[in-house]
Amino acid sequence: MIKKIPFLKKSVKKVYNTLVFILYIIVNLFSKWNIPLTKNNSKILALKDKYKGERCFIIGNGPSLKPEDLERLKGEYTFASNKIYKIFNKTNWRPTFYMVVDPIVLEENVKDINLVEAKMNFTLKCYKHLFHADIYFNNNLSENKRGTFSTTIMESLYSSGTVSYHLLQIAHYMGFSEVYLLGHDYNFKGAISRTKDLSFLKKTDDSPIYFSENYIRSDEKKPGQAPEEMYNGMEKAKLVYENSGRKIYNATRVTYLDVFELRNFDELFGGKNDLLNKKIY
Repeated sequence: MIKKIPFLKKSVKKVYNTLVFILYIIVNLFSKWNIPLTKNNSKILALKDKYKGERCFIIGNGPSLKPEDLERLKGEYTFASNKIYKIFNKTNWRPTFYMVVDPIVLEENVKDINLVEAKMNFTLKCYKHLFHADIYFNNNLSENKRGTFSTTIMESLYSSGTVSYHLLQIAHYMGFSEVYLLGHDYNFKGAISRTKDLSFLKKTDDSPIYFSENYIRSDEKKPGQAPEEMYNGMEKAKLVYENSGRKIYNATRVTYLDVFELRNFDELFGGKNDLLNKKIY
């Protein structure tokens, strides 16, 4: 009997793993139809079209991002990411939604990221052990799926070089009709454009690409960049939004990203009611 115990343990573990895999397949199958079978997926479904007809801002971390501009976003629905918390000491503004998907950013700054103040935090299921978020998403990393834009985010999100692409998918699912990008300078080395000559950016290794000089510590690993993938993803997002009668605008003060129609940030607040009294979330 004693000799059989290791065999029994191995058999039980095999059966357990098989059942977990089957359950995973079933949950994902129902997710394609937007039917939640888990508490996490029920939270995702609760977001579907919740903000239909509203506008939101997706905040990038470029050098043109200013604390005073974030102050003006109090009362607006905002998405932020990565190390946006580096600017918190200069503004009372806090994002409505926050997300991190880059493993290097998360692993190098896990303590600070878990302290981010936001109404709701998002990350990927593979980072559950690192980031205590409110909602976790699947992320399809298949090479032939990169740049796919998900309209059924309960099933999966898709990557395209930047966390802002994930946020655009989430904002679309939430029903936002107008999305404004802010702090998306797109001034990093290797950035591409369909309409501009950005070759000069390839020669500027020392120009700032973040809003803070200490955005990346000297002892910290630097996340990689995929400029072409990022640009292609933005083009795809624009197409999906416009095909559903919605718009993405670029309200970044200084930007080389030419995919979206440019809007003057200062002109976005004229004639609106008192935004500070607007109820968020």
